[in-house]
Amino acid sequence: MLVQQPREFLRTVYAQPFALPAFNVCNMEMAKAVIEAAVAEQAPVIVQTYPGDLAHAAFGSDLGPLPVLIRAMATEAPVPVILHLDHGPGLEFNLRCLRAGYNSVMYDGHDLPLEEALAETALIARAAHGLNASVEGELGTFGGGQGSFDLTNPDEAPLMFERGHVDMLAVSVGSEHGQASRLDLDLLAAINAKAQGPLVIHGGSGVHEDDVRAAVRMGVVKINIGAALSRAWCQGSREALEAGEDHYGVLGRAMDRVREVARHRLQLMGASGRA
Repeated sequence: MLVQQPREFLRTVYAQPFALPAFNVCNMEMAKAVIEAAVAEQAPVIVQTYPGDLAHAAFGSDLGPLPVLIRAMATEAPVPVILHLDHGPGLEFNLRCLRAGYNSVMYDGHDLPLEEALAETALIARAAHGLNASVEGELGTFGGGQGSFDLTNPDEAPLMFERGHVDMLAVSVGSEHGQASRLDLDLLAAINAKAQGPLVIHGGSGVHEDDVRAAVRMGVVKINIGAALSRAWCQGSREALEAGEDHYGVLGRAMDRVREVARHRLQLMGASGRA
């Protein structure tokens, strides 16, 4: 089922506490495998898309069929699903995704001065909240596609909740897109103490599992998983091709590997059995 009140839902997760893996998917089969994993684990889940993946499937300026397909699957699923936009660039793009049925969006304003980022985030939050959608803000950067790697200043974290009106805040505490990493748990604890609101970790695929468990106890409600799914998809595809299977076999083996990764992450973050 598509979560109708994601803001309230995230506050419930924050109070428990456990965390939701937010799986970056780039095609219908990957999204289906993630939702099937959530059903098998009786877990809520976040399925998210990156703008580049939307562009890959789209024609012209349209968002394309991927969010339509995910939303349809989420609506039919017997577990709670949030459809989230990852790293949404600017007001107009976030609004397009909200109009397309996303019930959660992230505004990526990392390249703006703090005051401008707060103002832009607040605009997006006002629109999203009017549609009962949740908003993720960002302080700091996570390397990879963002280029730079800058840790979050704990003193700035409350501002995103108070003036940016975010429902959750992505913080940089050592994780890096696509890389193995250890979290600076002292920094995360300091941010959590100041922010007093739900936090998000990006680059979660490579974070040490002990740090994941610790982060869940420090206000983290969402951990992004992208690279691990992509690797699982490619691994399954290679296995099927080497075995001489047809296209159904390739898709099926790739989905099997994605389901395995998704189920493990749901278990690791304490989401299993929470649906």
